[in-house]
Amino acid sequence: MLRRLRSLLPLARYRVAGESMAPALSAGERVLVNRAAYWFRGPRPGDVVVVRDPLARQRLLVKRIDGPAGRDAWSVLGDNPAASTDSRSFGPLPRELLVGKVLARY
Repeated sequence: MLRRLRSLLPLARYRVAGESMAPALSAGERVLVNRAAYWFRGPRPGDVVVVRDPLARQRLLVKRIDGPAGRDAWSVLGDNPAASTDSRSFGPLPRELLVGKVLARY
């Protein structure tokens, strides 16, 4: 029951794995994510977000919004292109794969 309740809360914590967002985020850091941030508006260029990988939906990625790529799709990029799986490899990301906006790192 606690797991179900936790999934309904608008804030979530995640741990960064990998170097795709270096130097902004490093492996092992944690981020606080607002899962309700895009319920009523779309993301803006520059927002750091958590998204579902369109090639493996159970995998979560941290990326930066590059810009709109259609009506309900966005281009997302990692800050470190050499270590990033992002829109350069999988194309625009549909809105339903946006998990939330990163509010803080710790």
